Amino acid sequence: MKCSCPVWCDGEVRGQRVRQSLHTRDWARAGRKIAALESDLDSGRVRKSVPSAVSAFLEQCSVQKPSFKKYSRWLDALCTFVAENNIIHLNELNLECLDRYRASREVCALTWSKELQFLRTFFTFCGDRKWIDENPAKQMKMPPDAKPKERKPYTSEEITRILAACETFGRNAYERLRARAMILLMRFYGLRVSDVATLARENVQADEIFLHAVKNGSPLWVPLLPEVARALECVPLPQGAGQDCKYYFWTGLGSREGHIKTVDRTLQAVFRKSGVENAHAHRFRHTMTTDILVKGGTIEDAANILGDSPATIRKYYAKWSVAYRDRTVEIMRRVHGTSAAHTRNQFRNPLFSDDLLVLEEGVEPSCPVKGAGF
Repeated sequence: MKCSCPVWCDGEVRGQRVRQSLHTRDWARAGRKIAALESDLDSGRVRKSVPSAVSAFLEQCSVQKPSFKKYSRWLDALCTFVAENNIIHLNELNLECLDRYRASREVCALTWSKELQFLRTFFTFCGDRKWIDENPAKQMKMPPDAKPKERKPYTSEEITRILAACETFGRNAYERLRARAMILLMRFYGLRVSDVATLARENVQADEIFLHAVKNGSPLWVPLLPEVARALECVPLPQGAGQDCKYYFWTGLGSREGHIKTVDRTLQAVFRKSGVENAHAHRFRHTMTTDILVKGGTIEDAANILGDSPATIRKYYAKWSVAYRDRTVEIMRRVHGTSAAHTRNQFRNPLFSDDLLVLEEGVEPSCPVKGAGF
């Protein structure tokens, strides 16, 4: 009783020999663990440790490498928390434990909302295999202010400044020609950084660009514009690549993810040189979506061009802008029959005209209506 070693249990439950450490020196806690262990064995539930459940989840997780790394990072944080709090099995993770885990995570509300959604998926995976009775993450509420940062579309003046920065940033023409071609690909097609960085020469034909998005594998087809074609023709071979290099911006050697990060750092240098506030590569996708909608395209058209689902376009990319407002005003004028001579937001109702709004000759009567015989 006075030993500082962990408490062990040894016995049989339904003919099954159980001999294991309870990972605690507290006898009261050891008694509760024995009761839970006996209950699990009686019900036939499999007692799964948190690290083994995490390994099983990652083994069957079929996602892109960036997402896999993000999931692994979140699960590593969970394993560290359970180890520090002497939690061994999944059924010991209840709502109170997850509340303490949330308090230990120094992340913003948006990041936690994504992590909580992932934890719900992880515990659902464990529940389907009868490792836990209920999903404790579903009992946690999402943060009320989990909103992504607003990213407005670029204006024409901002795009001009970014393209001008491509001519002056860096140390030589090699970097500037590559940066200009990258910016034009994102400007005219809304491509992601990963798709630009890994663009192969076989994806560019005589009058079209066809590729599959790195992020989700969606097929992307767009016409090859003359300005983009000239920029790609001027792109020098990647340094260290042979004459038969099949990529525009990559040698094909090394890690693809590492190369994408290098390209992203190059673009960040261009944005800093341009001086455009809050400039980011992903804002070109917002700009492209806005241009499509303003020119009369639909949400489905934007989804096909950008390689996303209509729901994603509607939620993240269909942003308010001055051009989008003018497009809305133009549509509303057509719907309500407003002439172009009217000012903005001033519509004419066909049920009323100017000469029917007041009595007699358009002069409001000086005496009460009832006294005038009406």
